[in-house]
Amino acid sequence: MKKRFLLYFLLFTITAQAQQYSYISDRKFTVSSDLLGYTFVPGFVVYPDKEDLENSSEVKIGSSEFSFGITQSNLYITGAEIEGVYSITSINPTNYGFIISTMNARDSRIQGHLKIIQDNQSQVTGLIFKKSAKTKELVYKIAEIPQNVEELEKAYFTNIENEPITTEIIWNKTFRPFFRIDEKQHRLQMSDSVKIEITVDTIKIQKKKKVKTEIKKAITISYKGFDDNGNRTDYEKSYPVKNVRERYNRDEGATFDKYLIEIEVKNLQGKYIFFYLNSKRAVSKVEIGTNEFLIRGY
Repeated sequence: MKKRFLLYFLLFTITAQAQQYSYISDRKFTVSSDLLGYTFVPGFVVYPDKEDLENSSEVKIGSSEFSFGITQSNLYITGAEIEGVYSITSINPTNYGFIISTMNARDSRIQGHLKIIQDNQSQVTGLIFKKSAKTKELVYKIAEIPQNVEELEKAYFTNIENEPITTEIIWNKTFRPFFRIDEKQHRLQMSDSVKIEITVDTIKIQKKKKVKTEIKKAITISYKGFDDNGNRTDYEKSYPVKNVRERYNRDEGATFDKYLIEIEVKNLQGKYIFFYLNSKRAVSKVEIGTNEFLIRGY
């Protein structure tokens, strides 16, 4: 068990060191399960002024100094005196966001919490961590995205206000998602070049003395990344399309993705790729196998 904890802790440490700051506008968290697999990297630590708490000083911290990684079972924290792996006993919504209750795996009497503070758009603005009943709460703030970065990313990534989509006009479209979710959540960078293309190609096939015209439809996902040895590699996978239909989202808890376009494909375990649509019928996320790709602004 100890080795497993250490392995997961090292994985989250490497992730936090490799990524940049989290930004308030990165994504919305509407239910507690949205937090799982996410790592917060705050931009500021707040040192409380006992005489003027509201105007306490903020100190900028480096992007590799502190991180808070959340899984179903554990809270992984890197940074100074609070570094460690904390068992999660519950994650509950509150009037300010969420609270994660923690417990020391070796001594159940040592209990603490991580408060996740949200604004009125369900975006996280700050974290308040308390290691145990005998320690003080420590306040960390999530940075606002620099204007120049926001402008570049908005121009590059597909945004949530993309045009309405139907089964008839989804073809020959390219989507550049902002987040990839598998076991962990990955904020994508422009340099990752992740894109999902839906194509229709008309090809001519020579069969004996006759030329046959054939229409081929496919969904292709491609990105630049690293292999298991850390070498830069290009990835591309194409799935031939068999059938397409639009339907209501059967998930009763869905409040944002009311509709979806269900595309049956070849060469994919599970057989279907799902394009989720919001109330304006714009693509909000794409599900391919065990991966979910969120559109910017989700």
